[in-house]
Amino acid sequence: MKTTTDETVRIMLTMFHGRTERARPVRSAFITVVLFLAAFGLVTQQAPAEPMAAPDDNCRAAVATAFDKQRASKGYRFEAKMAGPIGETKMTIDYMPPDRMYQKVEAPGQAPVETIAIARWAWGTMGGGWEELQPQFAQSIIAHVRSTLVNPPEITAAFTCLGEVKFEGRDVLGYRADQTAKETDASAGGHLLSRTVYVDLQSGLPVANIVAEEGGSGSPVFNGRYSYPTDIVIEPPIGGHAVTPKN
Repeated sequence: MKTTTDETVRIMLTMFHGRTERARPVRSAFITVVLFLAAFGLVTQQAPAEPMAAPDDNCRAAVATAFDKQRASKGYRFEAKMAGPIGETKMTIDYMPPDRMYQKVEAPGQAPVETIAIARWAWGTMGGGWEELQPQFAQSIIAHVRSTLVNPPEITAAFTCLGEVKFEGRDVLGYRADQTAKETDASAGGHLLSRTVYVDLQSGLPVANIVAEEGGSGSPVFNGRYSYPTDIVIEPPIGGHAVTPKN
């Protein structure tokens, strides 16, 4: 079941045993989580359907293949940064297919927000000890994990192939989807945005996912990186359910 942004904010404000009084002091922290998840979903799964440059179905297929390969890996890390009115917010997400996720959000002036999701359970903390989330809240988080690792929506973005390029000193393949003028809104300041996915030339795995102005050459609005550590471990917190890993 899909929820609106307002509903998601309300859910996250009451996720710790429904105590809204306790959640009020961390309202802005939970809102940053919602904004990050929204941006992350838009960047990884969707993009404007009518790019400014001529799209190529083969380019879209290449992007889909890279993310399919990522989901088949033993685990990967996504790190993103998003500028805000009071400073930069950072998010780190570790994924272990098929059903494990650890997430940490660090926002200016707030305690870090951490979440663990495994199978059908989820836990959260802001530094005061881990608490199991109520089923209705855990379901929303598990749904995100499933849509990322198990049943992702089809990529409908019309990508253009940029060919082999250099990105932070490494050889990569670039793919870009450009926003049209009619798709701009106040949140982007009326500027056209471009989403660029970079794929490692050797491994075929995504290494970056960036949203920026001016055809991708401007300052990033959303700046995401993928890495593939071999030591990622995601387990229930102390006192959590003993969950047998799926192969």
